Amino acid sequence: MHKYNRPILLVWAVLTLAAPACSRDPEPGTPAATAEGERLMRQMSDTLAKVPAFRFSTSESLDTVGPPSERRVLRFSRTVTVRRPDALYFELHGVAGTALDVAASYDGRTVSLRNGVDRVWAQTEVPGTLDEMLDDVARRYALPVPIADVIYSVPYEAFIGRNTRGGFAGRETIDGVACARLAYTDEFVDVGVWIPSSGQPLPRRVELVYKRAPGAPKARMDFTKWDLSPQIADGTFTFAPGGAATQVAFADLTAALLAGEHVVARQAPTPEAAPGRATPR
Repeated sequence: MHKYNRPILLVWAVLTLAAPACSRDPEPGTPAATAEGERLMRQMSDTLAKVPAFRFSTSESLDTVGPPSERRVLRFSRTVTVRRPDALYFELHGVAGTALDVAASYDGRTVSLRNGVDRVWAQTEVPGTLDEMLDDVARRYALPVPIADVIYSVPYEAFIGRNTRGGFAGRETIDGVACARLAYTDEFVDVGVWIPSSGQPLPRRVELVYKRAPGAPKARMDFTKWDLSPQIADGTFTFAPGGAATQVAFADLTAALLAGEHVVARQAPTPEAAPGRATPR
């Protein structure tokens, strides 16, 4: 009878026990990977859809093209408060050399932006729900809103369209948190979503590449905090220009923010009206 030494037996036992754990993850690109991605995305969507209000914080970067056709990377933090079905407030603060101080609010009637760096503000009329407002602003101003997909009433439908392909793509650790990585693509956007392997199924990271937008901007959002039962102060969604003294056209302000440029202060004395209802996603 062949004699096995103890170290070899221990190695064999460890490998045997580890094999089933590894085999639980489907091979990327297979129907099983598609099904696993579907399961995780629906868990995430259902968790967010059922709460009437929530707040989250992010650390973000936006890699875009500004004149004269050079890549620019904007880095900033964001805090977002959402109250369904018709209220949103967020603040952006630049980091790592990015000069950015922006507040945005939606009250069910208008979207208002304040740029504290250039001391200007802008306002436009929009439809009466978060879903319609996000569609309307994206369509009228070609404005990528990277956080939009987690704000829609059904996040799954915002992330996954009729022609979207993809699913489970592997496992990665984000800032010490073990996550499942999901990858999706369609003709307009490439999407990566990282969802923690344990605990609440809320995104830890989202990456978006807007393939049809000029310069194919890439956004990365690392979600650093989630609160699904926030205390929301009175007046949170009421806009006040504050130190932003000059009103400008909404299109001018959004274009300057995307390009990482200063706003040319051309007066816009009245809110810009939304031309009818937003089209469905």
